[in-house]
Amino acid sequence: MIKFTLFFLSLSLLIILHEFGHFITARMFKTKVNKFYLFFDFLFPLSNVMQFAIFKKKIGDTEYGLGWFPFGGYVDIDGMMGDPDDKLAKEPEPHEFRAKKPYQRLIILAGGITMNFLLGILIFSMVSWAYGVTYLPAKNLKYGIYVDPIGEKIGLKNGDKVLSLDNVPVDDFHKAAVAILLDQPKSIQVDRNGEKISIPIPAGLDLKAVDKEVMLIDAGYPFVIAEVTPETGAAFAGLKKGDHIVSIGKDTMPFFQQYSSVIGRNKGKWVHVGYERGGQLRSDSVMVSDAGSLGVYCKPPTDFLEVKTMEFGFFAAWGEGWKRTTSSLSNYVKQFRLLFSKVGASKMGGFGSISKLYPSGWDWEAFWVTTATISLILAFMNLLPIPVLDGGYILFVLWEMITRKKVSDKFMQRALTIGMYFVLALLVFSNGNDIVRAFK
Repeated sequence: MIKFTLFFLSLSLLIILHEFGHFITARMFKTKVNKFYLFFDFLFPLSNVMQFAIFKKKIGDTEYGLGWFPFGGYVDIDGMMGDPDDKLAKEPEPHEFRAKKPYQRLIILAGGITMNFLLGILIFSMVSWAYGVTYLPAKNLKYGIYVDPIGEKIGLKNGDKVLSLDNVPVDDFHKAAVAILLDQPKSIQVDRNGEKISIPIPAGLDLKAVDKEVMLIDAGYPFVIAEVTPETGAAFAGLKKGDHIVSIGKDTMPFFQQYSSVIGRNKGKWVHVGYERGGQLRSDSVMVSDAGSLGVYCKPPTDFLEVKTMEFGFFAAWGEGWKRTTSSLSNYVKQFRLLFSKVGASKMGGFGSISKLYPSGWDWEAFWVTTATISLILAFMNLLPIPVLDGGYILFVLWEMITRKKVSDKFMQRALTIGMYFVLALLVFSNGNDIVRAFK
């Protein structure tokens, strides 16, 4: 419930600010704005069906309101879209969007995207100022890396210590783990028992990882019990807080990350669990639940791995905010290319996938970082040259500015109709993927 609440709050904020970007720039150029709504006051995309608002109030020429259909919002700028054919046949009035100069229309259209981008900078800057930036230096991985089976196939091994990618030294480990998938380096250099080894990274490895929904490497840390749940297999077997699990059945367990796959193969079975207590190696038979659990919680990685926090003053935080904004946006653009593959398309997600990005508790740092990231994603997606999105409108205006020939209103409306169906198809497909995954 907390996760959904944070998602709803974040989405509402982003919608209001995005539409405010269009609203304020329209007012700058004395363009009439008929409506400003959070959520739709109709059954989207059928603008004439189930028209009613939860709240509305007209101030000046603009009606401000809260619609009943969630996950969207809009500003109705006069003469911009949705006008009847008989109005389009007339000469535009001075207050209409159609009557404005091309550069003015361009600024109005880019207002929402600009607001999303500026919001990303603002949030990342303030988060950097308030919380600093915490990261895990690669040199602090005293247990080495945990390697997914996909990574093992190219030659990586559990316990390796990452030194560099394409011989460029690695500092922030988690950024390096992401870079392996997004930047497509040709090789990774590791320290293996004191020996430096360079391992080639074959093409297509990123798609294999996306298909399995895994990271190739992670920071390895031991499985030390933080808590034992009463009335579970672990409790009945006598496992205690502080026990270090080293094996389950025939599988050794140097890292906690191996737990889910090993225990998943033993649902509803008795297994021998090897563990260390007080320097002594012990073994007990433990019943694995049908859901695939021993009934224990592991200590967090921060109990074993030393992280580093960089702090920033108010003014220095703006530089860090810009850096985090451009990095986040760059990573998303790199991910976007994966959508053009069969594997990437199958992993597209809708509102359900987005909501999972938010924390499950009241973690405000995580909330604001996620909000900033989603804001930048919205900026990029709206910039795509698809009619009905801001980028589609911008494309038409740029065409007019270059050729000095305005795209006809009739053509514009036809293009918007096609764009609407295309975007609706994407929404159905992405949210359909969420539904299919939920029932798997």
